[in-house]
Amino acid sequence: MTVVMDGKKVAAHLSEEIKNALEVSEAHGIKPKVAFVRIGDLSDSISYENAAVKRFEKLGMDTAQFHFPEDVSTKVFLTKFREINEDYSIHGILLLQPLPKHIPMKRVAEIMNSFKDIDGMKASNLGKVLTNDPDRLEPCTPAAVMNMLDFYDIDLKGKNVTVVGASAVVGKPLSLLMMNREATVTTCNLYTENLVDKCKDADVIVSAAGAINLIDEEHVKEGAIVVDVGINFTDEGKMVGDVNYEAVKDKTSFITPVPGGIGAITTTVLAYHLVKATEHQKEPVLFLEK
Repeated sequence: MTVVMDGKKVAAHLSEEIKNALEVSEAHGIKPKVAFVRIGDLSDSISYENAAVKRFEKLGMDTAQFHFPEDVSTKVFLTKFREINEDYSIHGILLLQPLPKHIPMKRVAEIMNSFKDIDGMKASNLGKVLTNDPDRLEPCTPAAVMNMLDFYDIDLKGKNVTVVGASAVVGKPLSLLMMNREATVTTCNLYTENLVDKCKDADVIVSAAGAINLIDEEHVKEGAIVVDVGINFTDEGKMVGDVNYEAVKDKTSFITPVPGGIGAITTTVLAYHLVKATEHQKEPVLFLEK
């Protein structure tokens, strides 16, 4: 019988871990605080920020919001961003993306302290994913996938995994995280030839390519685990993933829905990363790292 993996249950479980950690921090006189930094007024960024602020505040964390106009100069923004980064009362930073073309992402990332990088955007944090460093802050969506699998006691050791999608923020780091769990990983993308052949023998399929119905019945073997990270919208405005859910569901042992799956965990993962970031910054030598 297929188990539909419930992102809200995973988020609730992770929230309890966060609350327990906050009690320890507050006993030492520390209350984690996150800074949300946004340039411009893209509706997707505003919606994501509002949801994240709501989640952080519900968990009892302090938030600060820094908004800049779309045409802010590079010099002004980088100067202010450096001030935010060097503020000792701020333990984590979430930079809403995409940035305007005139703001160089590389320079912004270079400024940010890696122990405040709760969304795992810095090359140093991505490098720690590669080396399986325990003090890493990985990108939140791959972390949400791993939290989902852990909650449902899915052991990746020895499993054949196909990851469809090779972005720097999802597919690539997720493949590495799974390799760190001793899975055998095949990484594909929208241009992969014979995608069915790459998927049909996989024990686990993760799709993060952003294409409606990319993964269909023919891609999935009986008893496979299917994790849908895609967020797409039909012409009618309905949110769907990359997987043809109704066609695939009955063949799987575990499957995530869209909505209600991985997307329901991501803001809680960010809050969990803030707890980790705050813990790292108790050590002055770590805090000084950029």
